Amino acid sequence: MTMLREICDSLHRWKRSRTGRPGDPPSGVLLISSGGLGDTILFSLIAPRFAALAADGEAVDVIVQEGSAALQFLYPAPLRLIGLDYRRFIRDPFYRYRMSDRLFARRYRLCVSTDHLRLPTVDDALVAAAAAEKSYALEPRSWAKHDAELAANRRDYTDWVTPSAGMAHRMVRWHELVSALSASPPPLPRVRFPDAVLPAPETRARPFVVFHPFTSEAARQHAPETWAALADALAPDHDVVLSAGPGDLARNPGYDDLAARDDVSLDERGFEAKLGLIRAARLVVAVDTSIMHLAAGAGAPTLCLASAAHVIDSIPYDPRIAPGNVEFLYHDMPCRGCLGACVHPLEGGRFACVDGLAAADAVAKARAMLAEPESGGE
Repeated sequence: MTMLREICDSLHRWKRSRTGRPGDPPSGVLLISSGGLGDTILFSLIAPRFAALAADGEAVDVIVQEGSAALQFLYPAPLRLIGLDYRRFIRDPFYRYRMSDRLFARRYRLCVSTDHLRLPTVDDALVAAAAAEKSYALEPRSWAKHDAELAANRRDYTDWVTPSAGMAHRMVRWHELVSALSASPPPLPRVRFPDAVLPAPETRARPFVVFHPFTSEAARQHAPETWAALADALAPDHDVVLSAGPGDLARNPGYDDLAARDDVSLDERGFEAKLGLIRAARLVVAVDTSIMHLAAGAGAPTLCLASAAHVIDSIPYDPRIAPGNVEFLYHDMPCRGCLGACVHPLEGGRFACVDGLAAADAVAKARAMLAEPESGGE
């Protein structure tokens, strides 16, 4: 597979070196944002700062993972999401060549790869394929098995921007990058969506809370018993809506009892439809995942039951971007910030930091947040 991918890239590099692109001058901006759904949600808040790098009338395209294209509603014009099947781009040389050729034919003026942790086989390959007039990125975070290839790919960039030392939230990194490329550095945005992209809050007869226990990584999910304890504590005064994405319940049969409770209803709608529900909720309790970021940005009172794995990188939010409507609860450990490279045995199929968060603490925090006056997200 590696050999086929290298042959594909070599062929396309040869084509780029031999093929002129006569006609109009280069035009348009290409942004590459390779994170998951949560990253695409947060990136929508700073993407307009990158769009300001475009000249008048230029298109601004944003490459995201295929499933993230459903979040287009958070990206106003001129921003346009282009979904890419990243797994297929890595494994299928024909798809890889075809997508590379489309980028090359687009003749972008400017390309910016936005991620601090970059895959040379994807992010750098997309930059090389686009062959924009100018290309920029952050100096990549060290990644032992890829460092040599990342360094070699420096040839495909006009320049790298050196980030500040130490760990930082991903939105801070994006801000450092766009500030370095801007004549007038923009302000760092808070996690709050513009009213123009938000649907109206749903109307329901009774006050309700929303639970979202699911992530793409089961080890970061808190035990079903934690969510049952939350339902027991909150259901007498609130309806409980269990939020799930496609296939979440099938992949996590341990939550079937929660879904089957008489005081719990299930919501499996897409992001835009679910946002109206979230905006009307008295409280959203979610793990560190896309729904949590969506709720925080929508101004809903939000409690994140997190792991310690992504402390600083993802949660808690940097104080400069944090809105007043979200709180983070996690069991701290000396190994915090491991980014999922856990050195401890799993406890009940979960990271030790996830298993260490007591259900009673989650219940106490949820009750306290429900007792507070609504903050409005500011």
